[in-house]
Amino acid sequence: MHRNDFVGRLLGIVVFLVGVGLLAFVFLMAYGFFSSDIIGSQAIKDAGEPVATQLGRSAVDMLARIGLLIVMTIVGSLIAGKGIQLYFASTGRHEAAPGKPTEIVE
Repeated sequence: MHRNDFVGRLLGIVVFLVGVGLLAFVFLMAYGFFSSDIIGSQAIKDAGEPVATQLGRSAVDMLARIGLLIVMTIVGSLIAGKGIQLYFASTGRHEAAPGKPTEIVE
């Protein structure tokens, strides 16, 4: 039984667009992060600390931000993928995964 579910398709599109929006937000954050000199200016302000401490703190801060960007990218991709799955599941067309036979339901 092939059934077109309008609400399911609409929800799938919305979830997909939310995932794409999250990815765009992550890319904008990454662009802002790598085009600004925030870490370098913080190291100059803390002139009372040794240079090794300043560099270590800057490196840890940068790695933490990059880690968060990676996690946010993965989450955005998963949300967009679930939106696509929801859309195709609501159209009644079920695509088989690679290597698996297609089940025909009438």
